[in-house]
Amino acid sequence: MPELQFLFRFRDLVARTIEAHQEIISDKGSCWWGWWKRPSEDSRTDVWSRLAASASNSTPQTVGLFDSGTGIVYQALVTEVVVPSDESLGNPVASLPDNERERVPLYYRESPFSRAWMRITEIKLLPNFFGNYSYDVAPVLPNYTASTLKRFIGKRIIGPDELRGMDTTIWRVRPAREEDPAEKIVLTVPAIPAAVSSEAVRCKSNRILHITDPHFSLDAHRKRHVWRLEGESDSTSHTMADAIAEALIDKPVGAVLLTGDLTFLGSASEFAAARVSITKLLGQLDLGVDNLMVIPGNHDIQWGTTNDYSNGAEVISAPEEAKANYKQFYTDLFRHDPSPHLSMARRFLLPCGLVFEVAALNSSSLSTGKKFLAGMGKTDEAGWAEASAALGWKTKSTLALRTLAIHHHLTVTEDIEPASGYYQGYGMAVDAVRLQRLAASHRVQLALHGHKHRAFVWRSSVYELPEHAHKQYKVGEISIVGGGSSGSEETESYRNYFNVLDFSPGRLCLEIWRSQNKGTFTPMNEFIAPLGYDPDGNGLVLGDWQGARD
Repeated sequence: MPELQFLFRFRDLVARTIEAHQEIISDKGSCWWGWWKRPSEDSRTDVWSRLAASASNSTPQTVGLFDSGTGIVYQALVTEVVVPSDESLGNPVASLPDNERERVPLYYRESPFSRAWMRITEIKLLPNFFGNYSYDVAPVLPNYTASTLKRFIGKRIIGPDELRGMDTTIWRVRPAREEDPAEKIVLTVPAIPAAVSSEAVRCKSNRILHITDPHFSLDAHRKRHVWRLEGESDSTSHTMADAIAEALIDKPVGAVLLTGDLTFLGSASEFAAARVSITKLLGQLDLGVDNLMVIPGNHDIQWGTTNDYSNGAEVISAPEEAKANYKQFYTDLFRHDPSPHLSMARRFLLPCGLVFEVAALNSSSLSTGKKFLAGMGKTDEAGWAEASAALGWKTKSTLALRTLAIHHHLTVTEDIEPASGYYQGYGMAVDAVRLQRLAASHRVQLALHGHKHRAFVWRSSVYELPEHAHKQYKVGEISIVGGGSSGSEETESYRNYFNVLDFSPGRLCLEIWRSQNKGTFTPMNEFIAPLGYDPDGNGLVLGDWQGARD
């Protein structure tokens, strides 16, 4: 067997990785293999400097390539290395000379997110890797004690599950020795283990990316999603992930909120395309799934349970079979089961000191049809109870910015809604007012939504119903931000959008980004709202919106 010192992890998310690189080797004699680190990893200079010092045309070095999807290990000959850039200089991306770019597979040739490169002249299967190689040093992993990691030193690598359970992409290895123990140790990847959790997630940036309504679609409905899908060969157009990541390349993001309608038909294949794109975007933004929140939209629930949409027909809640594809998508993405209500709760700690708390609710719980309540929504109130309780929102005084995320609207988004839209409900959740009262009574200051593909900024004063006796009728005020569709063809003037919430001490800046005809995303408008403290001691208050130029 070859003498491996390093083992690199990869997975086929966008294309057939090995075949794509082997084709270039066959055509040009060598290819470049890019390294995308995990969010928890540093630049791993211990590996790259050692490999760069030893690899050359006269002395190629053999490395291992571990496919974490199939568990197969390959061996590759490395003759040259481009080491990671100094992250302290603010540009962690390692660049190749322009005349070498044709040696990079097309599917990631234009993506500027590789942190290091290896020139490879041969890739072939490495049989019998497991059991015949051992860990040379302790794996570099966050959130584990030194005593735990020390157990791996000199231990045989027993199987793929050992490697899959580690939050790293590089291992230092050596051929096994007779005395090396063969104990199997499987770690779990550190992650929040539940959809609804009060566990704090630390963010590297004060920016929150809000995406909605990408509508990934395939087959007869392929054109419903305007961007190139990951794995499609057209190199002249962007994928959605590339377009968003490149727009934000110098603007680090701390978390991503995706407010529904990931798909067009809710099919398993559409969800698979959505998962590939979301996973890629997280990698480009240097984020893990702990920093992601997702809820379904009405297109993500496969109804197909009744053909009776006549006046007077029974309105039903979504049965389990209607939610099955979304639930499988969620489990595949987050590696834990979704909430029974398809809700999420997260507490994000931003570098500016702000605590950003989000209750994300499923508002697609009613059976709707083309001419019967089409586009209407209703939240599962049990989901609200679950999420708000987990975040401790029964306590009225708070120093956190409490935020509600749903798919459907809390208010209409047009100056004049067309009369023809009456039966479609104008995109509203039928319990929008109830939900505003619940949220405001729990000191929620901000709400985010999607659904009608329109960028939207609003502010609502929330009051109790007058027929009930209350000491104070005004419950509170909520600022509302709607997201334009990030990927649908059904938008005004072929425009797509995403939002960035940029927090700093004393204010929130909302940046609305827009692309037209699948072009580059550029800033469209900005709104600023002050962040202060209630003089009555009730905690944080988000003030009214102002235009950035006001």
